[in-house]
Amino acid sequence: MTPVRHPRTMAEERYNEAHGRTRRIIERTFGLLKARFRCLHLAGGSLYYSPKKVCQIIVACCMLHNLALRRQVPFLQEDGPDVGLGAAVEPVDSEEEEAEEDVDNQNNIIMQYFQ
Repeated sequence: MTPVRHPRTMAEERYNEAHGRTRRIIERTFGLLKARFRCLHLAGGSLYYSPKKVCQIIVACCMLHNLALRRQVPFLQEDGPDVGLGAAVEPVDSEEEEAEEDVDNQNNIIMQYFQ
């Protein structure tokens, strides 16, 4: 999902606001996971596995991270758990046109949840 480029309605504004809040949470979460699991940090932004396998890796890292938090296992890296937390989140700006189906899905979500 991407933000609406030029929002014209309050619903689109609310959608963009929710999109931005959600994206910041996801970026912080990835920062925490990358701080704890260097294999994710050193991957350079992409894991060279099938999408299904990448999902399994991320879920496993989340489960291990939660277990480590419950057992109070400290972060071993010098830069600590706040890696990536202060980084600015830039909006996604693709040169390619969005697919018509994606735009329809986005409009349906806006109409259903943000009116």
